[in-house]
Amino acid sequence: MIELLKVPSLLTVQDNGRPGYRKLGVPVSGFMDDYSARIANYLVGNPGNSPLLEFLLSGPTLRFNASAVFAVAGDVEVRLNGVPVEPWMGHWAMRGDLLEVGTLKSGLYGYIAFAGGIKCEKLLGSCSTYPRAKLGRPLKRGDRLSLGYALLTGREGRYLPKELRPDYSGSEREIRAVPGPNLRHFTEKGIETFLSETYTVTPESDRMGYRLDGSVIGHSKAGADIVTEPLLPGTVQVPANGRPIVMMRDAQTTGGYAKIATVVSADLHLLAQSRPGTKVRFKAVGVEEAQEILRRREKTMEAIRAFLEGEMSAYKVKVGGEEFTAFAGKVK
Repeated sequence: MIELLKVPSLLTVQDNGRPGYRKLGVPVSGFMDDYSARIANYLVGNPGNSPLLEFLLSGPTLRFNASAVFAVAGDVEVRLNGVPVEPWMGHWAMRGDLLEVGTLKSGLYGYIAFAGGIKCEKLLGSCSTYPRAKLGRPLKRGDRLSLGYALLTGREGRYLPKELRPDYSGSEREIRAVPGPNLRHFTEKGIETFLSETYTVTPESDRMGYRLDGSVIGHSKAGADIVTEPLLPGTVQVPANGRPIVMMRDAQTTGGYAKIATVVSADLHLLAQSRPGTKVRFKAVGVEEAQEILRRREKTMEAIRAFLEGEMSAYKVKVGGEEFTAFAGKVK
């Protein structure tokens, strides 16, 4: 069990969400950054979709009331009993130990995973918190959370090298997106504007949607409104003011604004980790290319999992003057 002593910002339990319930009007929810969250779970020997803690910008202070193995994912300072320990690494904690997680130096969301995951009552098949529908609630000081059973031996010490960690520093992002499906609601100039101009993430952004500011996207005579249609995380809506809104993990399941594009699934975590003020440019890709991007991303995730479990080796290679990480070995 763990006890929360300080909760300076939004802190929730999340897993991979509630796929399959959107037809009933229930958002998917789940990890805002599935890439970092899944790696955090791999670092403590969990399946990638295990429930963990997701914090916004500043991490909590908590006390362990039993031995546990934990890992923190994020560009952040971590202290165990006042002693600095590495993020992106599995650590052993004893009963009474105090964990302090600081403020992220880059990115917006960080994760704390525990071997065995966080025990919770699943609602519609998931532990993910979605406060708008009272599916769980944000955590507060004094809350106690039970951890799932896990054999802890051999789970500590797993370490993700710096070259394999996601980099959320920098003030600009290129986000790939598939154009459509409501392109007839936009002028050719409007579509060109969306794909050529730079947009800025605004402070009004949250887990439901990221509002972007920048050049106005022109609508055609068909207008900004459509008959309500399904939408999903990554959908880019453009209301009458001409400024895009990208739907995120807590997005509603239907919408009545014209949709100019859908962010590819493999890039949604990059947008999720963009702080207000971050510059965003969109690059058009086709459906087949988006599927291939996701396949490559999933192969990379599986290779990272296998690397952390000692099934594969990682090494650096140079191709055309650029350096890449390659993996060698056979995944079980």
